Amino acid sequence: MIELKKAGKIPQVTHIIYFTDIDPPEYDEIEAQTALNLTLVSYESIVKEDTKGEEVKFDEVTRDTVYTLSYTSGTTGLPKGVMITHGNYASNIGAMTQFDSEFTVSDQDVYLSYLPLAHVIERMLLLSALSYKWLFGFYQGDVLKLKDDLAVLRPTIFASVPRLYNKFYDAMQQKISEVTGFKRGLLDSGVNAKLQNLATTGKVTHGFYDFCIFKKFREVLGGRVRVMITGSAPISKEVLAFLKVAFCCQIHEGYG
Repeated sequence: MIELKKAGKIPQVTHIIYFTDIDPPEYDEIEAQTALNLTLVSYESIVKEDTKGEEVKFDEVTRDTVYTLSYTSGTTGLPKGVMITHGNYASNIGAMTQFDSEFTVSDQDVYLSYLPLAHVIERMLLLSALSYKWLFGFYQGDVLKLKDDLAVLRPTIFASVPRLYNKFYDAMQQKISEVTGFKRGLLDSGVNAKLQNLATTGKVTHGFYDFCIFKKFREVLGGRVRVMITGSAPISKEVLAFLKVAFCCQIHEGYG
């Protein structure tokens, strides 16, 4: 923040509140407060000033305590602030370990956050990341560069909405339409075989075709994704089935 202030990139910022128990490193307080018009204040000093030294007593938090308000978009009327409790989130996060083995999460997982934090699903996944000690990173802020972010972070868990999944599907179908000859025959055989296996056994992997064909499709998401989630709106059964066999992993549908 100090460097950004010096560079003139955040001229509106006049105060920085820091939370560490020691003074912020690598800054000259006199320079910061005079030349930069920037004041650095410890959080502890603000609390003491506000409470005048009295002990602060916080209300006890229970499962029924409101954790956050989530506002609807307003597309079906006036936006509504939905009161979500600690118990709501805790039950969802805890339930993650109750699914089948393909959904089991661990501290070895990596998550890419790109959905808006106004979305309940994104808040839940970031809280899950903190609870289960996943590694997580944030995208650059440009959805058009999401492919680059996926290649760098190579997540194992990926959540999105039908709109993006449909774009993946359309792009893959376009690539398939450009393939001809023997490669096209092999590709069609692989897709048909995996779709049939999905319909009869629920399996989304195939020892031969995954290595020969679908490895390239998996690279779209970084090559390591093993858990995928879709939500917020319905998704076509055809699209969902194809993406499952193309990415070689189950796609779980969320509803809220």
